[in-house]
Amino acid sequence: MIVYTLLPDRANKKTFVMCRGNDLKKIGDFDTGKKKVGSWAPPGIEWFDDDGRNLDKYKDPDISYISSDPSSLTVNPRAHDLIAPVVKGAAELLPIPFNDETWYLLNVFNQVKALDKANSRYKIYSTGEVGWLIKPAFLADKVPHNKLFKIRENPARIYFAEHHSGNNENNFKNIVEKNNLFGIKFVKVWEDQEHTG
Repeated sequence: MIVYTLLPDRANKKTFVMCRGNDLKKIGDFDTGKKKVGSWAPPGIEWFDDDGRNLDKYKDPDISYISSDPSSLTVNPRAHDLIAPVVKGAAELLPIPFNDETWYLLNVFNQVKALDKANSRYKIYSTGEVGWLIKPAFLADKVPHNKLFKIRENPARIYFAEHHSGNNENNFKNIVEKNNLFGIKFVKVWEDQEHTG
C-alpha cells in the first residue's frame, strides 16, 4: 500500500483566491470532515495575482488549490465530469460560478482515524513540546482503498491510498494521470510493504 498526499504542481502558475470582502468566510472550514452541500453559498473566486503578472500567458489548471484554504481543491468542468463518479462517498463537488462557467470546490469529507501516531514524526520544540505532523505513518487496516481521505491530525492535507493487489484503474489518481489533468501532483508520503501486492 502506498499513501500519497495531493500537492500543487509547481508548473501551475495559477491558483485561486477568494475575493470580494467576506467571501472567505462563505467557504467555511473544510478541515472538519463534514458535508457542506446543504448550506453551500458559493464564494467569489479569482486567479491569485500578487505581483502584477500577466496571468493570461499561463495555462489554466484543471485542478487548483484555493490559496487561502489548502485543504480544498477547485476543479474545472472537464475535470468535474471525469472525477465525479469516483469521489462519491469520500468528497462532494460544490458549484462555484467562474468566468461564465461552473467550476467546483472539492470538499473531502472522508475523515478517517488511520494515523499511526507511534511511528509518525512530529516537530519537537526545544522545550520538548510536540508540534505539527512532519511525516505521517498509517495504520494499514484503517486506510480506505482507492479513496480520497483526510486525517484529523493534519486536516489541511488530502491523501489518497493505492492498494496494489486488485488495484482498480477507475480511481481518482488514475483518472487524473490518465487524462493528464493539470494542477496537482501525487507525492508518496508512506508505504507499507506488508500490504503492497
